[in-house]
Amino acid sequence: MRLNIGRKLWLAFFCTLTLCVLTMYLLMHNSLKRGFLDYTSQQAVQRLEILQDALVSIHREDGSFDELTSDPTRWLTLKSIIFSGDNPRMTAQSDPAESSRRRSPQEYYREFVSSVSLYDVDKTLLMGVVKPNQQLSWMPINNGDPQLGYIGFVKPTAVIRDVDRRFMAHQLRIFAVISLVILAISIGIATLLARRISRPISALSENTMALASGDYKRRVDVNSQDEIGQLCQGFNQLAQTLEANEHSRANWIADISHEMRTPVSVLKAQIEAMQDGVRPVNPKTLELLNEKISGLNGLIDNLFELTLSDIGALDYQKEDLSLAALTRSCVEHYQAAASAAGLTLKAIVPARDLVPIHGDPKRLEQLLTNLLQNAIRYTNTGGQIQVELVDGGENATLWVRDSAPAVAPEKHEKIFERLYRLETSRNRSTGGAGLGLAICKNIVAAHQGEIAAEASPLGGLAIRVTLPKTQ
Repeated sequence: MRLNIGRKLWLAFFCTLTLCVLTMYLLMHNSLKRGFLDYTSQQAVQRLEILQDALVSIHREDGSFDELTSDPTRWLTLKSIIFSGDNPRMTAQSDPAESSRRRSPQEYYREFVSSVSLYDVDKTLLMGVVKPNQQLSWMPINNGDPQLGYIGFVKPTAVIRDVDRRFMAHQLRIFAVISLVILAISIGIATLLARRISRPISALSENTMALASGDYKRRVDVNSQDEIGQLCQGFNQLAQTLEANEHSRANWIADISHEMRTPVSVLKAQIEAMQDGVRPVNPKTLELLNEKISGLNGLIDNLFELTLSDIGALDYQKEDLSLAALTRSCVEHYQAAASAAGLTLKAIVPARDLVPIHGDPKRLEQLLTNLLQNAIRYTNTGGQIQVELVDGGENATLWVRDSAPAVAPEKHEKIFERLYRLETSRNRSTGGAGLGLAICKNIVAAHQGEIAAEASPLGGLAIRVTLPKTQ
């Protein structure tokens, strides 16, 4: 069975939580066992203090432990006082568990009392039995400052009494219930988290397949700001871009068809009129046909150059050149065209500064030509055009400003789109084909520069071109 992302996440959470809870339970079990053994060891040490006091008294009375070592029965009787209920010291420290212990001393007597032994100051065995490999703990026997000997004993390694076992079993049952409750709550939370994480991923998968099939209107709801939310935002941006590109492609085909159909229709009509004898075949009609063919050929050339530029196949022959000299040459070349249109064309170019750049002089000349042609075409009669070159250190900035009419700020970015024209009319004699600025944008990008449009201080449009200088 194939597991989806939601089930995989849930399974990962479940295994991790189960392992954590099991580890916690085992650690708590081990901690309780060790803690309870430490408690019983502490109780054993407290009981040995009774034997310690008794041995001090015997040594004070007899002067040594010789009489004690000669009478093993006396040693056994002496060890039995550890569990004597008549001892006032034990009675004052007793509790219900201790009372239970006094009523059944045999179970602890075998494990603990039998391991108690007596040693001299050199830790030589005097009384008791020592098993091989036993790890002894030592309690000194003091009578003031002099050292009288040692009591050797083995700490308990297991819980022996039934009451202690019942206590530990009860605590472990409580730990088990708490662990199961924690595990259940954690699994519930993990289920919610797995669904919350997997739901947008599943939606992304479904919408991606729809996007691949051509449905560009699909969008994914963004419910978080984490990586998944950013992924959803990226998907929505991708879908929006593909939808815009598809819309642009459709408009591109429609605009190209219209742009090419208009001159072809004029040519067809003129030729048919000449064939029918309606229009005479003379230099004037042939000049009209040549004009339409030249316009159609220019449109095809522009489309071809724009396509080559888009795919990076446009040929660039770059060399070190003077942008100042190139700008002056282009402005001088269009002085006559500007005057014929009733416009004033002015150049502000550094007189002695070469403004060196590395670029293709032919393509840069095409860039300036397109910008000047657009300015002359769109500027009202009696207006002015200003071309300014600014040396900015690492970059050179070229400004082409014109006077009224102005361009709305929301259209500053659109004018660089292919086949976009400010005029709603498709009359190419006034509006052009709408390819010049798109070609300019690609030429500037090929020279690692930037091109942008903004409002002109002269009242019209200002085109800013920034190109890197040669260091």
